[in-house]
Amino acid sequence: MTFAALHQRVESAFFQHGWLLPALLPLAELGGRGLYNTLVSLYGVWGLLSLWSRRQRLDPAVTLFYLLVLGVFLAGIPGAMSAGESMRLWPGFLASSLSLLLVQAALWESPDALDRLLRAVALVGVSVLIGLYGLALYYRLGFAGRPFDPGLQLQEDNLPFLLPFLLAWIWWRDENIRRRYGGMAAAVAIVLAYVALSEGRAALLGLLVGLIVFGKLVLGWRWRWIAALAAAVLAAAIVLNPGPFRKMNLDPARPLDAFTAGRTALWRQALAHPPQRPWLGVGLGNGHRAAEILSFELNGQKIQVHHLHNFLLEAWYETGILGVSALLGLIGAVFGRLARRWERLSLQDRQRAGVLLAAASGIMGSALLSFSYTSRHFAYLFLCLGALSYLTGKTGGANAEKVGVAL
Repeated sequence: MTFAALHQRVESAFFQHGWLLPALLPLAELGGRGLYNTLVSLYGVWGLLSLWSRRQRLDPAVTLFYLLVLGVFLAGIPGAMSAGESMRLWPGFLASSLSLLLVQAALWESPDALDRLLRAVALVGVSVLIGLYGLALYYRLGFAGRPFDPGLQLQEDNLPFLLPFLLAWIWWRDENIRRRYGGMAAAVAIVLAYVALSEGRAALLGLLVGLIVFGKLVLGWRWRWIAALAAAVLAAAIVLNPGPFRKMNLDPARPLDAFTAGRTALWRQALAHPPQRPWLGVGLGNGHRAAEILSFELNGQKIQVHHLHNFLLEAWYETGILGVSALLGLIGAVFGRLARRWERLSLQDRQRAGVLLAAASGIMGSALLSFSYTSRHFAYLFLCLGALSYLTGKTGGANAEKVGVAL
């Protein structure tokens, strides 16, 4: 077999099935960091080998912003606090964020490709929920050989991303309105119970934001019903686990610091002590080396953490003004074009876009209180951005397919 023939087979296999690999990654996370990193690396290499022949399908503005993000992050490495650490992290960020381009290109292969993606993520969401509850029971019964610690042992961070896909699958799968709402209510209750058990403030915020977007853009609810839903979810979270909310009384002078477990104190310190390199920051992944801003007092105790628990502040501190501006420009380019072309989308595509926007909003909401812009949880945002870029690209071409929801 010639090299050209081998390359064609690799490329064909990727655009038939391999492009869906990011949908499986939340489940792979339950298998450990090694499995996740292996699959991400495989996806990145496989995708790069396959992308060139489909490059004309990519939106130029979104691609330019993405390359700008990669370029700015790379430009900050030579002067980083630890250039070696940044250089090790940059390829991982590239591999995990490539779904922005690869999913966008792959969705043009078939009219039902987007439905395949939505369905795949939903089914993975069901599997993840089963796995998460199984692991919670494993830890709770003491099989791990150490005391049960929900804050450390439970893994709730991906649930705000997965829930909108699961809700959409239920909504589109059944014509009976009572079963639809009953199924969605059950899904929200199951996810919310796990988030409350884990004391995940960030995941709770992500769930609320995602549900608000889903209710408005997919279900078409009025704002008063959306407000009632958000209030009900918040009230249920307090009833299920009031611990995080009681902490507001531990420091009456600064209740917000107590409720956020010191995150707001961290943010004030970071803003008061900006990085020495304002344009390029301290280097990709080097934020944990700025120990002077990562320690604080809470309820009379000295606490040291490893990152700022806010993806915008971390991007600013590690990659500077240029880095956070490029990242926001990328997100804004996708969302802005979607807003401009919203009226030109079919009803079905608006609902699809609503699901993707709800998932993306849930990720960013959670990341404002928790994980970094380089984390595996944040990487699913690029998958959503890639699919949204495809949807808005359909409205601009003569060959735009009119397909129905087939979940």
